Amino acid sequence: MPDELDALARLLTAPVGDMSDDDLRSAVQQSERIRDASRRRTGRLLAEMHSRGMSWPAIARTTGIRQTTAYDWARIYLNED
Repeated sequence: MPDELDALARLLTAPVGDMSDDDLRSAVQQSERIRDASRRRTGRLLAEMHSRGMSWPAIARTTGIRQTTAYDWARIYLNED
């Protein structure tokens, strides 16, 4: 796994002008996978904040994420347990 993470880090931080078309395509795909995983994780965290009694306006103020966005990301994880 560390080798895979190192390769990903190199791919995502390489100067764009030095990348081949295949490297660019791969970097876009990796970036999208990371973005999707990050959004899922954020949704779980937001749902946990809400389950601990924080209101959506308080979560928005605390995190800087718009209230409606926070709810949308967390919605599928609410009452999951």
